[in-house]
Amino acid sequence: MTQVKTTTIHHLVGKRFLGVTPDGMQLMIDGEAHAKTGMNPMEVLLNALGACAAFDVVEMIRKRRLDLLSYRLELEGDRADGIPAYFTDIRVRHVIDAPGLAQKMAERFVDLATNKYCSVAASLNATITFEVVLTHEDAVEA
Repeated sequence: MTQVKTTTIHHLVGKRFLGVTPDGMQLMIDGEAHAKTGMNPMEVLLNALGACAAFDVVEMIRKRRLDLLSYRLELEGDRADGIPAYFTDIRVRHVIDAPGLAQKMAERFVDLATNKYCSVAASLNATITFEVVLTHEDAVEA
């Protein structure tokens, strides 16, 4: 069965918009150059990509019964010249502090999350690469 997602985008003023989901969640989307009140659409897309992969990475770490002390993703995207200026390459740096999590396992988690489970990544026509940095003291390569 096909899943259908819906949202409504309301124009506020200029290049300012408010996205509202059927359950009342709201997102400010702002294309103004000054006094921004939200992310622009391409920033929203980068954040959606990062969060999509992160959801699964966190779940995989949880299933291994490891403590996740901190986790952040740093995303950087190159855009095509011209219009549309779509993402051509996206680099994601996953910085994870989870004692007991080995480098190879972390890389496998991130690879699965990004390339197998992330619907946002699958929806993009960009080359997506990643790096994993473990910050806990007992981090090992194996």
